[in-house]
Amino acid sequence: MLRRTKIRGIDLATNREFHFGLMKWFLHRDAWAKPTTAFVVPYLTQVGLLAREAHAIDLQHAFHEIQRRRVAALGPDARPAFAMKETLLERPLHLLMREPHFLSAWLSQHMRDFAIADGRVAWRRNPVEILADTYRLLDMVDGDGAAAECIWGHDRDLLDTALAFYGALNARIPAGTAWEEIDARLRGPAASFGIDAALWPQVQAAHVGHQLGMEILGLVPLLGAKADFFALRLGEDLTPLIPDTLRDAAQQDLAKKALAPPPQARSDEIVAAMGGVYWNREAPTLPLFVEAGSHFDKGQPLYIIEVMKMFNKVYAPFAGRIVEVFIPDNGASVRKGQPLFRVDPDEKVEVEDPAARTKRIRGNTDQYLTNLL
Repeated sequence: MLRRTKIRGIDLATNREFHFGLMKWFLHRDAWAKPTTAFVVPYLTQVGLLAREAHAIDLQHAFHEIQRRRVAALGPDARPAFAMKETLLERPLHLLMREPHFLSAWLSQHMRDFAIADGRVAWRRNPVEILADTYRLLDMVDGDGAAAECIWGHDRDLLDTALAFYGALNARIPAGTAWEEIDARLRGPAASFGIDAALWPQVQAAHVGHQLGMEILGLVPLLGAKADFFALRLGEDLTPLIPDTLRDAAQQDLAKKALAPPPQARSDEIVAAMGGVYWNREAPTLPLFVEAGSHFDKGQPLYIIEVMKMFNKVYAPFAGRIVEVFIPDNGASVRKGQPLFRVDPDEKVEVEDPAARTKRIRGNTDQYLTNLL
């Protein structure tokens, strides 16, 4: 139910993704686990650290770099296969990278399907099958849904062809044979699994073609390793073992910003942290929190947003001076991200140049690729 629930509307938000990731975390470790309320913040911190790593990956650059290197090794005949596979591989991975709770769910579900040794990923299960499971995890298998929410027709054909190939092959392979051995024998010179020697080159070519580009799936386990995702685990008594790093206030603050980034704003504006009813003081008889010309310190209350009779006091993220108040009246409805004040910060924020940001993210992605190729 959590996997297949769809919520549509304007400015709607629930914690469905959080519950889905959390459910997967326990389901694939031990359903009899004994967590306490002290588990939730460290878990969210862990997912937030995972989000920080994911946000520093350029998937399109990664795919094209894998393509470039594989075409250089295999020859130009490999290029059309990559062109056919780009959306098949990138679309589900984009969704995983965009929603860290789904990333957490994926890592929990597949934690026994791979091993990482010396920074490199070794698959214990066929990556084609893992890709099919990823589409199901993200509920993208229903072709009757909106185009943005389901697998595309030509991608389904490619995936179904690959699954059918390995399904027919598995009928010839002894049960319990490790994927590493299957892959090695399919790439070896001698015909195996009772396949005729004349047919063997075609089987090998099909295997190479179906596995082409699957290296990009290895980014997900490497992200988990970089974020130390599996350090948060269950002890022998089934109580969670929480690393000290996940209790650290600074780490928790970084993770919180990654999971729930503040609304986009110019450096000279403060915008509404959430939608609701705006109040500029705690009570009619009390002074304004701030007004034009007043100075405010970091952590000082600036305004209140009322949501369903809950009064949420919002504090200044930095120090500065109020230049202009955009919402002069109490009781006004505001939307998340709506500018409330024009300010002059005490410390000017240096905005990262888009070209420099792109270069930084691609450089980080290239570091991951050194362990994939």
